[in-house]
Amino acid sequence: MEKAASMPIEEVFTDLGASSNGLSSEEAKKRLKKYGYNKLTEKRQIPLIHKFVKHLRDLFGILLLVAAVLSYISGSPELALIILGVVFLNIFVSMFQESRAEKAMETLKSWMPEYAKVIRDGELKRILVKEIVPGDIIYLEEGDRVPADARLLEAFDLWTNNVPLTGESEPQPRSAETVKTVEKAYLYSPNLVFMSTSVAKGQGKAVVYATGMETQFGKIASLTQTIQEEDSPLQKEIALTAKYDFIIAVVVGAGFFLASFLWLHVEIGTSILFMIGVMVCCVPEGLQVTVSSALAINVLKMVKQNVLVKRLSAVQTLGSVTVICTDKTGTITRGEMTVNKLWVQDYVVEVSGIGYTPEGEFTSNGQPLLEGQTSSLEKLLEIAALCNGAKLDPPSDRNKNWSVIGDPTDGALLVAALKSNVNIQDCLAEKPIIDVLPFSFERKRMSTIHKLNGNVFVYTKGAPRTILDLCTKLLVDGKEEPLTEDKLSWIESRIHEFANQGLRVIAVAYKKLPKAEYTKGADVEKELSFVGLTGMRDPPRMEVKDAVLKAKQAGIRTVIITGDYGPTAEAIAKEVGIVDKECCQVIRGVDLEEINDQAVVDEVKKGNVIFARVSPEQKLRIVTVLKKSGEVVAVTGDGANDAPSLKEADIGVAMGASGTDVAREAADIVLLDDSFASIVKAVESGRAIYENIRKFIVYVFSHNWAELIPFLLYAALGIPLPLLVVQVLAIDLAIDVIPSLALSREPPEAGIMEEPPRSIKERLFTRRVLWRSVFVGAIIAAGAMIGCLNAWAAGGWNIGMPVPIDWHFGQSLPNNNPIYLKGVTMMFAGIVVAQAGNVLACRTSKQSIFKTSLKNNKWIIIGIISQLSILAFLVYVPLMQQFFGTVALGLGDWIFLLSLAVVVVLAEEIRKFFSRRFTKTQADDLSRHDHT
Repeated sequence: MEKAASMPIEEVFTDLGASSNGLSSEEAKKRLKKYGYNKLTEKRQIPLIHKFVKHLRDLFGILLLVAAVLSYISGSPELALIILGVVFLNIFVSMFQESRAEKAMETLKSWMPEYAKVIRDGELKRILVKEIVPGDIIYLEEGDRVPADARLLEAFDLWTNNVPLTGESEPQPRSAETVKTVEKAYLYSPNLVFMSTSVAKGQGKAVVYATGMETQFGKIASLTQTIQEEDSPLQKEIALTAKYDFIIAVVVGAGFFLASFLWLHVEIGTSILFMIGVMVCCVPEGLQVTVSSALAINVLKMVKQNVLVKRLSAVQTLGSVTVICTDKTGTITRGEMTVNKLWVQDYVVEVSGIGYTPEGEFTSNGQPLLEGQTSSLEKLLEIAALCNGAKLDPPSDRNKNWSVIGDPTDGALLVAALKSNVNIQDCLAEKPIIDVLPFSFERKRMSTIHKLNGNVFVYTKGAPRTILDLCTKLLVDGKEEPLTEDKLSWIESRIHEFANQGLRVIAVAYKKLPKAEYTKGADVEKELSFVGLTGMRDPPRMEVKDAVLKAKQAGIRTVIITGDYGPTAEAIAKEVGIVDKECCQVIRGVDLEEINDQAVVDEVKKGNVIFARVSPEQKLRIVTVLKKSGEVVAVTGDGANDAPSLKEADIGVAMGASGTDVAREAADIVLLDDSFASIVKAVESGRAIYENIRKFIVYVFSHNWAELIPFLLYAALGIPLPLLVVQVLAIDLAIDVIPSLALSREPPEAGIMEEPPRSIKERLFTRRVLWRSVFVGAIIAAGAMIGCLNAWAAGGWNIGMPVPIDWHFGQSLPNNNPIYLKGVTMMFAGIVVAQAGNVLACRTSKQSIFKTSLKNNKWIIIGIISQLSILAFLVYVPLMQQFFGTVALGLGDWIFLLSLAVVVVLAEEIRKFFSRRFTKTQADDLSRHDHT
């Protein structure tokens, strides 16, 4: 179909076996089987062997391989085999976790399907983009992403952004005219639109001739591999920390090897094994892949809260948000505009009903309308219904409520007309549309041109002041009268009255002219007759008020930036608590031009400010100056013109239900329910995920310190080695994996939204995190060491006595001396059981764990059970005793071990108590300072 641009549209229909009425559902199903889904083929999967080699080349993997080689050289082939087994086990676990993370991210993609408007069975319907087939008739509007390659049938002031295909930075005009084109200029044909491009302006209708990989974009995609997504700052920080940890492990291990061999005069084989143990203790094996997996799983959990995270880096930034710049319509409000009041010839008509259900009554002062009052009203509703780009969708299996396809304002006007006696289909048949002047932000109005009995009617609706500027007459009792200054003031007083009630006001006007005077493209939007006003309201969402309060408690300021009328935005903002009822400043777009950047920042920091009648360029300016002032800004948007602000913001938030494809593409996160409350939930989840990763790190590094200290005591005091290398590997790569992952699933800690936003510059690994892990690790090591020394003392050996020859660490595997092995087992089991207490303590950073419930995170219970089960398996199964140097423990030993878990919990409770006291003292001092 490369010749589609130069073919008459009838020939295009013939070649495609289609018509201007679209396809039937049955025909569409047949074509879907023939052509397949309208989507690009997925990127080629990386072979398992390549993934295996990638993990094998990991720094920690290399370190363990070197340790295995050194073990073999030093005369410990069995230990070498065990380390190799651990390496391969770690690789397979990492590949499994990576696979889970990939599946989680794939699942996320399926939560954000794209839709398109097509004609099926002769009706305008909204279907999944992937279900579009050649021959479908598609409707395009401003902000839409073009879903397939198509030939235009109609184009009303249509401009497309073709950057993805041609690199043209400026939008290009489109037309439905047949053109002569050559193959090389195919992409530049003005009557064609292509997949992946977007509608920058206007409206159009087109017939699809290519889908999926047969589109121009699909052909380009087939020539190159998809670029892998860049790691988030959080992942990069963890990778960098892991690299430093690796270097430290090698340096410290080498230092201990030299000290053991040169100072303690231990034989070289034993010194090598000692070095291996130290290095393994310093390495948090599996840290990177486990954190990435935990991050992906938590992001998937956020979907259940109607928050879809497109970029993992957004999770890190969410916890630092200080300002939320939000739109009003559909985010603060329900997004279901309802006409409440109408005004014609100086009387107000109330309209009952809520939402898009076309049921309601028209009354005036609580009484039914009189017969003489309906003529002007019907004219207003007729214009509102015909000068309209929306379609009302009745309840179905997919959607149980009435809904609108198209602009919500148009939808509200359409519903109001359907509540009256106006028969829209009859009106359209009598007065067919011959031209459309679509709405744009610059024009602030829309007009449709109709023909009737040799005359042409111009129906116009839009912003009240814009429409009034175009009017010279007023419709009164079906007659046109001059629009005098008094009548103009009279109308403006009604506009203010409606707006002060929080209503969005739309003005309606019309014009009649002979057909001979109309030519396409002529300026007909002048000297209009004013018909009346419609006042509609989009009520606030029930959950928003609590969400605004929660954001305030979290130190986050909420600012409404809207293109709507100032009083309307102010009424809603006061109702949900964004601004105080007593004092509120509304800064209009025209006023914004008169104030400098610092004044904008100052007003936002004071709070109680609303930006109304703001253009996209002004919205971008507000976001930019706030960022430059040091604020971390989250911005909501739903239109194509919001894309620059979404990209400029630290966190771009697009609307999933009502937003355009362009806005969703530019955003970092997408709200599946469009609600402001979901933004606050996203911030809370972002804070929780970040804190959970810190808890996870404290937990992992605690056992690293606990493992390292016995090796230090061995070198410093000349005691028998209390912990074996294989036992260290068992803790790091098996026993503590599930509990550490369980911590990443912790719900938000109580009070997390009562703390100020985290600094964007604050690192994941802070001094507090480091010292908390050292504090807990030292307690665990001390307790386990007491158990080890007591076991040895019960067997007749105490510190200061010579080490028995058969206790020396240097055998190929642990020797069979039961007294030595009892002490080693107590050390090993002491660390494991104490870590069970640590996983409970790590559930909170400041709050007492006795104020939390295990029901909130069942994975903690599963993690502790897995810890103790693996430990019992290694301690009581004879074959495992042989490999891991353990012996069976008695009831008294277990009572002592369990006391270690209690000690860790109590120690952490004491630390948290003083931490809370210190934080409260600081807050009180700050409060007194502010008061002074």
